[in-house]
Amino acid sequence: MYTGMRAGELCQLLPADFRFDADIPHLKVRKTDDSGKATKSVKNKTSVRDVPLHPDLITLGLRAFVERCAKRHSGERLFGCFRLGGPGKFTDGITQFSRRYLQALKLHAPGRANHVWRHTFVDRLRKVGCPDEEIGALVGHSAGTMTSKYGGAFPLSRKRDALLKLSFGFDVVNVLGGPFWCKQPKF
Repeated sequence: MYTGMRAGELCQLLPADFRFDADIPHLKVRKTDDSGKATKSVKNKTSVRDVPLHPDLITLGLRAFVERCAKRHSGERLFGCFRLGGPGKFTDGITQFSRRYLQALKLHAPGRANHVWRHTFVDRLRKVGCPDEEIGALVGHSAGTMTSKYGGAFPLSRKRDALLKLSFGFDVVNVLGGPFWCKQPKF
């Protein structure tokens, strides 16, 4: 909802893909782990990218979730609860989960799947005036022009600025129960 990532990209995330202490907190969509070992698959070359973390994700406790997963299952996928299918089918587990969830809420309809979040993400950014170039940099799409092939990577600061314009028309944090608060145990 806040990243525009493909379901297959989300399912393959490792705790080490998150950079919470960077100047701009972000996650890395990549083919490798920190050692450089190829551990994941991406759709194409432009899919490899850095995605800024929306402040709402931090407020909702993403950092605590990632750190807890890293402690419990070091080096394993963040969303290991979703099984991966064979090559090119990394969304099998999350697709089945989403279908059951949408059916339980009576929101399921043919064609309504995980990818609808990606479409909604793009639609909402377009509605607030973000140019396709910025949206494409966030979701891992190539601009397809010769100009886009020149220069370095799209600046993370510009991606963050575009992401901060994102609005779903309601206060997501409050709808989900408010900011995350982890009561620290007293020893």
